[in-house]
Amino acid sequence: MMRPDKADIMKRLALLAILFVLPCEPAAASKDRKTVEPGDLVSLRNVREARVSPDGRVIAYLVDAEQKTTVWLVSTDGKSAPRPFVLDGESAVSPAWTPDGKFLTFLSKRENPLRGEKSFHFSFSDADAPGEKSSSTGDAEVTSEHATQKGRQIWMIPLDGGGVIPLTDIPGGIKKFKWSRNGKLLAFVRRDPEAKVLAERRALKADEVEVDKNYRYDRLWVFDLATRQARLLTPPDLNIVEFDWSPDGKRIAASASATPRVNDVENVLKIVVFDTATGHLDKAFPGNAGERIVRWSPTGSVLAFFKLAPTTDTTVPVLYDVDSGAETVIGSDIPATVKDMVWDRQGNSLTATVLKGVTFHLVKIDARSGALSESGTFEGSPSELSASVDGETLAYVQETRDHPGEVHARVGGRERRLTHANTQVESWNLGTEQPLTWTSSKDGRSIYGVLLLPPGYDKNMRYKTVVHLHGGPTSAWDLGFHGTWYDWGRVLASHGYVVLLPNPRGSEGGGTSFSEAIDRNWGDAELQDIMDGVDVLISRGIADPARLGIGGWSYGGYLTAWAVTHTDRFKVAVAGAAIADLISMATTTDIAPDFLTRFYGDLTSHRDLYDVHSPIRFLEHCHTPTLVLHGEADTRVPISQGEEFYNGLRFMGRETQMVRYPREWHFFDEDSHRRDSMERMLHWYDSHLN
Repeated sequence: MMRPDKADIMKRLALLAILFVLPCEPAAASKDRKTVEPGDLVSLRNVREARVSPDGRVIAYLVDAEQKTTVWLVSTDGKSAPRPFVLDGESAVSPAWTPDGKFLTFLSKRENPLRGEKSFHFSFSDADAPGEKSSSTGDAEVTSEHATQKGRQIWMIPLDGGGVIPLTDIPGGIKKFKWSRNGKLLAFVRRDPEAKVLAERRALKADEVEVDKNYRYDRLWVFDLATRQARLLTPPDLNIVEFDWSPDGKRIAASASATPRVNDVENVLKIVVFDTATGHLDKAFPGNAGERIVRWSPTGSVLAFFKLAPTTDTTVPVLYDVDSGAETVIGSDIPATVKDMVWDRQGNSLTATVLKGVTFHLVKIDARSGALSESGTFEGSPSELSASVDGETLAYVQETRDHPGEVHARVGGRERRLTHANTQVESWNLGTEQPLTWTSSKDGRSIYGVLLLPPGYDKNMRYKTVVHLHGGPTSAWDLGFHGTWYDWGRVLASHGYVVLLPNPRGSEGGGTSFSEAIDRNWGDAELQDIMDGVDVLISRGIADPARLGIGGWSYGGYLTAWAVTHTDRFKVAVAGAAIADLISMATTTDIAPDFLTRFYGDLTSHRDLYDVHSPIRFLEHCHTPTLVLHGEADTRVPISQGEEFYNGLRFMGRETQMVRYPREWHFFDEDSHRRDSMERMLHWYDSHLN
């Protein structure tokens, strides 16, 4: 592939249509503000899972800090300070209100004070999970010895004060749960316990693993609070992902896969409906469901869920009439992406968040026609939408341009920030953030992105610039905080870099057709969009063309590897968890075969396409010093991908380094590794661009 010379670049610049706004005056860097270091980001408290009470008065949410997760409460009127609510014992997760709003329930591994008492027990029905022993009567009381197996249980605590009360003592623990609307039943997902014979063999180190055998399914159970009896609902050959009760409690809808294999869970889901009294499978809807949500309308006649688009991993919302089978696809023809949705009280509409370009909007979705109408905008990047029973109060966690995620409430159309979990950020030297739009010289498409400018930005200077690429492929940058261990924007900007966060074709925020525009053309499809954004910054006197860097994680790592094997304009690169070879990726990833098959077709018939879009095939063209970062336990993009790229560059005599992180999956869990990866990233850029 030929590289553009300077004349080509200038010609493209002349064709660019630019919508770009710079600050009128440079932002003065405050001497008493702190430069953001990698350790600062690792130390941030993570706020998540905001759940508003049924009456809309209180929000429960989680705070991750110091290796522990705590449940907090805050009032939606903002008149009282946030307070920790569940203090004792182990971490607590998955907060959920009882339907009457008098109790908050959650999952925790804390010690059960009633364990071992004869008065506290539960029973399995005759539909026991495989390998579980049943009595002749069809019920099997679980002994206290059996019940001591580790696992999260459901607990509850009164809102008006009182101690924590255990609700379940299910052997093996519970993964997720949901209340029926009348508050008398709980449905929960429990993973099959390990078969006794396998546990015994493993204890003797006879621990060979037969691949794709001895599955441990996630099964759906119904728990009756009055009798403390748990009854298995789902058949042996169905793995449950998400679920929801019908309003009358007579049915449960769920997204389900044929096996618990990761590929099946993420790529081959269908929607099923069970009779909660008999466990009979009433209905099974067409496949290709997304794994995020299944939500039953208040009328009990319509299901809302997300469905995978045909040739991309983006999803579109669907309203499915349970009785007639009529399907309404929402927003597939609009230049935006629906991200989350909740039913309004009467079931005539849904409230949803929509990403358009890099800005989030609040919309109403008509439940009959699927038509969308905008009802507001968001200051930043919202997630985890929750609504009160009357629909008048919304709760969500939202990042803004100058602050990480905090709990917000929207009441009567007015948005209010309610928590301040990371006040130290107010003293950080962050710089500024703004949206950026340019026109692709490839075909005239509008391309959106986010621009981060360093503190004290001077419009008369050119700056070292890093292009930071998102994962996905179908993810997107938005007007959020950009300060996590794999989202390096804030650290780089605080250290004097201009950072371009582009959303090239294939990203979310531009509609389904925009996301599908990389079909069978990874790398080639996006690169020109990205380089046009770089040229915009150069033409405006912002970026120094002699000091350009590029980097990203996951698919962003793939695009980094593609860029440095197809252009020499970048002087340095950081490739995190990067795909290097689509053929070996297709046969080793945990989402084989369906993920890459959706983008490229089956490997046998389209091997040449897989090959020609693999960065490893173009290593001889790479002259960019590249740092390769990878987790050793990564099953999504196996470490062999990073090894191929690193060793290939070494064979070519190119400048490269590789760092392997033991125990880490695709996204890192250990704080020391998160900090180290960012520190190495920053040093690598500094050493080549300063």
